[in-house]
Amino acid sequence: MAKKKRTGKKKYVNPVAQRKQQDTQYFNFFLSKLRTLCRQVGDESLFQRIPHLEKLVMYRFRGAPLKIMAAPGAKIHPRMKDALSKLIKSQQSEIKYEVIRGSGEMMTYADHMIVGMSLEYHLGDEKIEDYPNRELLEQFLALRNERDCFFEDKLLEICSTACWFFDDMENKFLYSYKYDVYVPAIQSGAKIPEGMPPLPKVWKYLEENDYRGHPEITLDTYPVEWRKIDVNGELHTAIPAGFLHYTNYEPTFIPFTFSPESPQKKAIKATSNLPVYIQKHAIGRMKERIGSFIPCIYKSILVEAILRNEITPITKTRMLIACCTEELKIGYFLAEILDGVLLIRTFLLLTNSGTPEGDKLAKLTKLKIEDRKYLAIDTLQGLANSDIEQNKAVCNLFCIAGCGSILELCKKINNDPQMTWLLDKSKPKNLIADLMSEYMQK
Repeated sequence: MAKKKRTGKKKYVNPVAQRKQQDTQYFNFFLSKLRTLCRQVGDESLFQRIPHLEKLVMYRFRGAPLKIMAAPGAKIHPRMKDALSKLIKSQQSEIKYEVIRGSGEMMTYADHMIVGMSLEYHLGDEKIEDYPNRELLEQFLALRNERDCFFEDKLLEICSTACWFFDDMENKFLYSYKYDVYVPAIQSGAKIPEGMPPLPKVWKYLEENDYRGHPEITLDTYPVEWRKIDVNGELHTAIPAGFLHYTNYEPTFIPFTFSPESPQKKAIKATSNLPVYIQKHAIGRMKERIGSFIPCIYKSILVEAILRNEITPITKTRMLIACCTEELKIGYFLAEILDGVLLIRTFLLLTNSGTPEGDKLAKLTKLKIEDRKYLAIDTLQGLANSDIEQNKAVCNLFCIAGCGSILELCKKINNDPQMTWLLDKSKPKNLIADLMSEYMQK
């Protein structure tokens, strides 16, 4: 039997039918979540007691997923928005609160928005005296305000995470947020008829309007003042390092401060609580030598360096500040005390010249700066995308030089699913291990 040739034409899909099919799928998902929650606060008989039309009304009043928006002028690259959406979605599933204290049954923020609030409102209007598990229901309802406060606090943490996620310290602003919940039907002027007509009429009315609460984070910008700092007779533009603290949803800039401490007590001039500034050149070097497209990774490294306060003095005013991520050392900030501030001049990867480990690695391997650039071992992206870890001799040299931590980080990036998104893995493998061995033998 001859096969029919494909014409290449797409099959017509009726948009109305497709919407009804999707709505049915969402409703079935809602019922599944509602049934589970009813079991957690008693047993499935509670689910059976709720009339079908009432379930439809509860479904129409459920909470919508949290949405990310950009304020006018605050551009968000689609790739970044997608990564942030995935992060926030996972956070909403990780934030949990006990349904009934001591039961061990947990409710996530996502489930709270979908079915938790709907069941709370339904039980608040219903008489449950004759329900066999009345005590459990009363305990569930008693925690309502406490649950709302807990989830609201966690939601603000999500908002702060969103702002932190986009901040790469390179602009004259930090990202701030505004949180809002809107209902499209109410905003368009639609109202539920007074007197509450019979449920079939209410359902028909609700079906035509969207009465879900739509929580929304709007990312905006918060201006930060740059500063000109005199460096050996030249003025260099420096960016203040800090974060936004929110009081009653209003942001306030809190600067980072640093108090250099070293084993050699007199190696660095006695200073305390110096405001931290970073040159744009240093941020550029971080991006070049780390290679992550996620902006917050650079600020996270800076914060961890300040908290660890692990320094190597160079002069009485210059120092190397160790930089770590995932508890693994990846490099140093070259910093200097100037004009009453701690100015970060540049960033050095562990394998770069100018670091104790990089200089030792150069001595062991005899690789010059040009060689290291050609082999791409002077960037985290190049190391993570290489086959060095397959060559024990080369790995041993890295470890002897003190660069083993950066190889360990590369291994994590390549094997841990939660870290594979950190770098671009689309490029072909850089086969350099044998080439390095041959070069060192010569």
